[in-house]
Amino acid sequence: MDWAGETGLGAGAAGRFDPLVPTVFHTAWWLDIVSGGTWQQAEVSSGGRVVGRFPYVIGRMAAGHALCGMPPITHFLGPAVDEGTGAACNRALKRAQITRDLLDQMPRTSGFYHKLNREITDTLLFQERGFATSVQFTFELPPSRADILWRNMRDKTRNVIRRAGETADVTGCADPGEFTAAYNRHLAQRGLRNHYDDAMLQRLCLAAVAHDQGEILVARGAGGEIIAGIFCIWDATSTYYLLTTRDPGAGNGVVALLLWQAIQQSAARGLIFDFDGVGVQGSRLFFTGFGGVVRPRYIVSRYSLGHRVVGRLSHPFRRRGEQVFY
Repeated sequence: MDWAGETGLGAGAAGRFDPLVPTVFHTAWWLDIVSGGTWQQAEVSSGGRVVGRFPYVIGRMAAGHALCGMPPITHFLGPAVDEGTGAACNRALKRAQITRDLLDQMPRTSGFYHKLNREITDTLLFQERGFATSVQFTFELPPSRADILWRNMRDKTRNVIRRAGETADVTGCADPGEFTAAYNRHLAQRGLRNHYDDAMLQRLCLAAVAHDQGEILVARGAGGEIIAGIFCIWDATSTYYLLTTRDPGAGNGVVALLLWQAIQQSAARGLIFDFDGVGVQGSRLFFTGFGGVVRPRYIVSRYSLGHRVVGRLSHPFRRRGEQVFY
C-alpha cells in the first residue's frame, strides 16, 4: 500500500488527518529516504482493510545484538491505528486490541526503542508487555492570529526579533544543496561535523517541498551567503522545527526571526508549531519566549542485559546530542 507516499496526502498538506499516517514521519516517502529503503512495518487488517501499522527499522550491533527503532532524523513514530467509529469505550477497546496485535508482530530483537507520536497519550499497553516508559518534553504553540501570537511572546523575544529584522530578510531557499553546505560550514566553524548524510538531507528537503510538506527558510548576509537557516516540515496537525543552522558570527536573534516567520506560516495553515524537544536549559528559555506550552512525548524501550552492555559502547542510532535510554 502506498500510504500517501506519492500523493503527499494522509498526514499531509491537504489537512485531512489519516489515522494510519498520523504524522509526516509515518509517510512512505519519508521512511524510504531516511532509512535508505530498509524500513519495515507490522500490519493488522480487518475485513480486508488495513486498520493498524507500526513502521520500524532494525539496527545491527556487535555480538549479534539488534535494535528495533526509528530511522535517523525521525523524531517519533509509534503505532498508527484506525479504530473506526462508535462509542468511545468501543473505540478504546478496538485500539487496544489492534495495538496488541501490532506488538505481537514486532521483531524479537535484544533492544527496542521508540518515541511515540502525540496521538498516543499513554503507554499502558506497552507496559503490559514489559516495556519501560520514559518521557521527553517538547514545546507546542497552538495556531492563532499573528497579532495574538506576537502579543503572547516574551518582551525580550519580540525585541530580538525586531532587531534581527532590521538587518536580515527572511526568504525561502529552493536549493537544498546550498542549505546543507551552509549547515556543514557552520558546524565546521564550531569544530563539529555533520552526522547526517548530505545526499539524504538534500533528498529529504526536495521531497518535503515536492509533497507540500516542508520549506527551508534562510537569512542571508551582505554577500548573499546563508548566515542562518531552518528546515520545517508539517502534516495534518503540526509543523515541526526539524533542522537549524547559524553562522557563529550571526546574532541569536536571526534564528528567532526565522522561527517567527515559520510560526506565522504554521498558524496560517491552522497547525500546531512543535519546537522539537527540550534538551537543555537554554532551549527551554528560548522556546518559552515564544509562548509555547510544554507537552510530553512518551518513549518505550526494552533491552536485554547483553544489549545494554553492547549499547553503552556502540549504538546504531546515536546522533550528536541525542540521549539513548537504557
